Amino acid sequence: MSNDFEPIDSKRANELLADILATPFDEDDDQLQFVLHRGNLSMPGDFQLDSNEVVIVNGDMAVAGCLADSFENEDDFSKLYVLGNLRARDMVCGSEVHVTGNLDVAHVLYANSFDADTLHVGGTLSAKILIEEGHQVEFGTLAVETLITDDETWREVKKDAQVGDYGKTLKPHLVGKGGRFILSEALHKDLQEGLSILR
Repeated sequence: MSNDFEPIDSKRANELLADILATPFDEDDDQLQFVLHRGNLSMPGDFQLDSNEVVIVNGDMAVAGCLADSFENEDDFSKLYVLGNLRARDMVCGSEVHVTGNLDVAHVLYANSFDADTLHVGGTLSAKILIEEGHQVEFGTLAVETLITDDETWREVKKDAQVGDYGKTLKPHLVGKGGRFILSEALHKDLQEGLSILR
């Protein structure tokens, strides 16, 4: 973790996140590393959270490149809490991310946690492309140009959502057999390089 953050303990994290957490962190969560940035934060390139890292930004956060959290399994994950607005060029969301203000992703927001975690945005969630593949997404309002998902219920929010067969929309090297699933590591790599992912 960079010098932009200071280590804190679970007690301080619970104080900062008292209005957000349904279940406070426990003192026995000794595998977690809690870090805090006070005030607004601007990252000039990509920003990757590590497994078992809980990052709290007490202000707005802006990432010039690709913002990615970490989700390997139920025991190895990251959590990001932004107590303000969050902006990024691209974003890969596989674990819990909570933004109290607006989330603005200039290009692609990819959300997949195998239905284990939530992306919560208190205000407007905006993105050029939102790809939801097994992730709980909550928001005040939604403003996305293109929504790609495997969940038919998204059409209740965005009638022109592209549902199913990712192969029709995404480049061939990004989708698995029969277009039924996305190769997340390949997608993340392309987003880090700022490449187009659409056919």
